[in-house]
Formats: sequence, structure tokens, C-alpha cells
Amino acid sequence: MMPTLPAFDIFSGHFGKKNVVWLGTVEGLGAARDRMLQFAAKQPGAYFVFSSDSQLIVAAVDTTRLMRASESATAKGAA
Repeated sequence: MMPTLPAFDIFSGHFGKKNVVWLGTVEGLGAARDRMLQFAAKQPGAYFVFSSDSQLIVAAVDTTRLMRASESATAKGAA
């Protein structure tokens, strides 16, 4: 019998803020991190992976600045 991988919860928003939204649970830290990055690539913003076992944030990314830079470049190109 293979050991089960720990589950990690993925959220959008900033930890501790009211706008945090649970996006799902993924088994394995690597898979959870990859899924978080997929969310961030589709919709720029803040995301984090939370371990309910350790009660810690184990991965985080904030692509908000990338979105603003992209919007700025698009606006300059349109001008």
C-alpha cells in the first residue's frame, strides 16, 4: 500500500484578509504549487498554498504587478 500524499489547500487573495477565496485541495506540495501557478497565470493576483497539517503557508505568489505592467505596456502601445 502506497502512502498517501498530504493535502494542501489553494487560496486566492492575501492570507488574513477578508477577500480570501478557497480554490481547492490538491495532494502533494509540488502539485499544489503547480496548480497555484496555473491559477496565477490565468488570472493575475495573489495566491497561496496552505498546509492544514502544519497550519502554515507553504507557497505563495503574487502576479498583480505583472498584470499592471502588462496593462501599462498595452496602454502605451495603443497611444
